[in-house]
Amino acid sequence: MTARASSIDGRTFAFETSTTDAVPVGAYVTVSTDENVFLGQVLDAALTQAAAGGSVRSITGSGRLLSPSGDGGFDDATLGLADTELVTEHFTTALGSTAGLELGTLQTTTEVPALLNAKGFGRHTFLCGQSGSGKTYTLGVVLERLLLETDIRMVIIDPNSDFVNLGAVRPQESAGFSDSEYQRLSERYEAISPHIHVFGGEGSKGRLRAVFGRLSFEQQTMVLGLDPVRDAEEYNAFVRITRRFEEGDYTIDDVMAATRSTFADDARRLGLRIDNLGIQQQSIWAGKEAPLLNELPDDWRVMVADVGSLPSATESSIAAAALLAFLWEQRRRREPVLIVIDEAHNVCPQEPTDVNQALATEHVVRIAGEGRKFGRYLLLSTQRPSKVHRNVISQCDNLLLMKMNSAADLDTLSQTFSFAPSGLIELASGFQLGEGLAAGKIAPDPILFKSGRRLTVEGGSDVSSAWARRR
Repeated sequence: MTARASSIDGRTFAFETSTTDAVPVGAYVTVSTDENVFLGQVLDAALTQAAAGGSVRSITGSGRLLSPSGDGGFDDATLGLADTELVTEHFTTALGSTAGLELGTLQTTTEVPALLNAKGFGRHTFLCGQSGSGKTYTLGVVLERLLLETDIRMVIIDPNSDFVNLGAVRPQESAGFSDSEYQRLSERYEAISPHIHVFGGEGSKGRLRAVFGRLSFEQQTMVLGLDPVRDAEEYNAFVRITRRFEEGDYTIDDVMAATRSTFADDARRLGLRIDNLGIQQQSIWAGKEAPLLNELPDDWRVMVADVGSLPSATESSIAAAALLAFLWEQRRRREPVLIVIDEAHNVCPQEPTDVNQALATEHVVRIAGEGRKFGRYLLLSTQRPSKVHRNVISQCDNLLLMKMNSAADLDTLSQTFSFAPSGLIELASGFQLGEGLAAGKIAPDPILFKSGRRLTVEGGSDVSSAWARRR
């Protein structure tokens, strides 16, 4: 049977077709009446039974018209797959003067590039996918394209050292690009590479460190585990000690020296606390030299904070909270910055495990709610969407969804991101490696994509499975 479509409002359509002429969900189609040809997209489809227990009779479904009919509804139109030229033209028109970021290709029409709207990253974005879905690889493709096609600056909180090589272009033989494409992209990227700065732990070219006195006073007391009521005397001793120093111009060593230079019992107990908790020995503390973003030259493009290289989860949380606080303090400069948080469930969880993680979460929630007007945009990536703070997810206007088997997570995502058709979200359990859904301000339409090639060297990778090789 020929696929037939009808519409009651000129904006959406319903269709019926045989199983042999099935149209994939997410595919672009043409809906042809006697007078016009409209471009549309199939958003859901289901098998229809001839009778209880009978054979499948047809496939029915619905979709959205991308070139709405101004004359209202229609009936008995012909439905067919749109050709690549028409779909490509649609993407070009939809993007207009905005830069298009080539994420890969469409799943349903592999000859057509899957283009994201660069301007859409001016809204908060949520990227999720289970382990092994290609989530981190796809995030790398997005970051590379933002660097190549836009001028936005990025700060990346990187807990697994996945992006420490973001400035290193891989050799052509392993990149998989054609000669001309590789030359074009690598030349442009190598011009950007000197402006990508990586900060990590011991052995890194740039150490990830913080000056204790330049943390907010709130974070300083959190690092020391001081409560103004429970630890009233030690807290007061710390207040008196810090008043001696010029604002921000003191280290944890200066605080310890001050506790030893007095005979006050409360100051002595404060020193014992610092010593017993091993705070002075933590590798994150710098001298009075400027830390983190203060070290960057004026022409920086990317700052990668390799918090995973720090020796403890506590130090990672301290670094993340300090960096987020700095970015928020600098918001009135109104300079657009994309704040990328990989493994976001460890930085801004729904249930923080310590006070420093709680402070980092507080900063992310504030940026999610108020940051956009100051040019602070979030790109959160996680394999555990249910673990990320709900007040952060609810502020995201973009969704990048990779393979996800959890029915509960998919149901929650469908309710939270109502702009993404539920029929497309439901496909996520069947996605293959590198396949995903992009919806929201970053996509002209909700699109099913397959990630393209990365230009840079991946920092993190799975442990080799050579142990399972046939003997």
